[in-house]
Formats: sequence, structure tokens, C-alpha cells
Amino acid sequence: MAVYTEIDAKDIGHLFDKIGEIQSIEGITEGVENTNFLITLKDQKKLIFTIFEKRTKASDLPFFNNAMLEFSAAGINCPSAISIKNKSIFEIKKKPCAVYSFIEGKKIGKPNIKNLESLANFISNIHKVGLKSNLRRENDMLVPTWRYIIKKFDNYQGQYKSELKNVINLINNLQDQFPNNLRTALIHADLFKDNIFFINDNVSGIIDFFFTCNDSIVYDLATLINAWFFDNQKFDERDFNIFFKEYFSITEWNNSEKNNLNFYCKASAIRFFMTRFHDIHFNNSGQVNHKDPMDFFEIINFHNKNNLQDFF
Repeated sequence: MAVYTEIDAKDIGHLFDKIGEIQSIEGITEGVENTNFLITLKDQKKLIFTIFEKRTKASDLPFFNNAMLEFSAAGINCPSAISIKNKSIFEIKKKPCAVYSFIEGKKIGKPNIKNLESLANFISNIHKVGLKSNLRRENDMLVPTWRYIIKKFDNYQGQYKSELKNVINLINNLQDQFPNNLRTALIHADLFKDNIFFINDNVSGIIDFFFTCNDSIVYDLATLINAWFFDNQKFDERDFNIFFKEYFSITEWNNSEKNNLNFYCKASAIRFFMTRFHDIHFNNSGQVNHKDPMDFFEIINFHNKNNLQDFF
């Protein structure tokens, strides 16, 4: 999350007439995708006001809101869009926006054993719900998006020219190898530490469903692996094993899914390398703390040399 578009109480007061009087508006500078504000009302109720920026399509918002409703109805603690005068999607400063319920808890740094076991249970439950879902949306952050970004760097001669070339070569090798025989589910697709909150040792909820789509649960877990089990680009075997021991006690993978873990670990790492690389060069407006794409370049190199499915 980030702040690209500035607002004040006058800009959004009309939306909150039926909800409550605004006491404070605080920009949330974590993340890089959309503009988010913490809204505190006079009765101390907290809400999240989100303005959707370039990468999030207005046409996808009903799907994202329905996905959150479906997960919430199944017991997954996640935001819900607030309906105001029978609408849940609005417009401000010519951009789509929405108001969401607030999820209590905080992100964590280095997880302990209880954190990891709670996380494994929580993600397993998300996947159980997702495997039963009838909602459908293609994962649009894979090869077509990578190719779109590559074209924008046709004449790139910057500091990371060789790293980008290496990733493009890997994309050329992998782009026709995506498996088509794996079961698909409604997945979160952005399982970073910023998006999963804890109270004490237990997961309290999950946010940021704006990449939610249908894909393999292996892709979802590959994203989590890359986000949670690398510390300063070093793989944390202990945390990986604790998590998957608990996860596999609840959710089973078939052999095809296990055999594609390495592929999806590379694919997910490429996805985040490419979008981060793009954003540090092209999304420089607003209050945004961009994340280093080179972290994912090193993770890609790790997966080229190591196969984590050997742990299974």
C-alpha cells in the first residue's frame, strides 16, 4: 500500500454521511500498489479508504469485493467493502475508490514456531475455501505482463542491465512450460508479510486481495515461500520445514503439484522482480517506499540452483 493521491476530509465527507463523522485521516505509506488511508471516526471506529491506482482495473473491483465476501463468509478474517447507498465502488479525483472494514493486528518480522503453525493453518483454510469457489479471474501478472514490462526496457542501459537480461532469458525458457494439469483455486496471490496480521502468536487476518485470481495453490505457496522464508536473501530451511509440516497435516498436494513447486517458485520470483523493477523506474510519484527488485533476483538464482520440492 502507498499514498499516490492526497485527500482530506472534505474530499470524502459525502461518502461518510451515512457511516459517521470523520475524526482523522492518516495515509498508509507501506506497499506500492494503491493509495490507502486509515479513517478514524468520532466513535473511534476504524475503516480503510482505498483509491485504486494504475495497476488495479476498475472493472476488476466487483470480483475482488466478491472474493473477500466469499472468504469472509467462510470464516477467513479479511476486509469487506462497505456499502453506502447500495454502492460499494465510488470515484474520487477521477479514480475508483472504496471503503473497507478494518482488520486488527500487526505484521511481524521474524516468525516464531507458533506464528508459523498459525500461518500454515490459516493459509490451508484459505486454500480449502478457494478450491471450492466458483469465482473466476485469470492471473494477469504472468507472461503477458512480463512481456509488456520488457518492451518498456528495450533500450535500458542502467545499473542492472545484466540482471534484467538474465531474467529475460529465463522468461524465454519458462514461458511455454506452465502446467495445465493442476487443479486451480481462488487464491490470494500476494501472501507477503505486509498483508498478514497477527495478534500475539496467531494470525488475526489478511488484507490486500487486489491480485486475487484463479491459479494453482502451488503458485500461492511459492509466493509465500519467497516472501517469508528468505532472510537477507538466505533461505531459512527451519521456518520452511515448520510451516510445511503443519500445512501438509491439513492440506494435501498431489504429485503433480509437488513436482511443480520449483517452477512456480521461479515464476513467482520473476513476477515480483519484474513489477518491482518496473515500479522503481516508472512509478515515482507520491509517498511510496519502493522495494528492491534485486532481492528477487537473488531468490531467482537460488531456485535455479536448488529445488525445494526435494524437502517433500
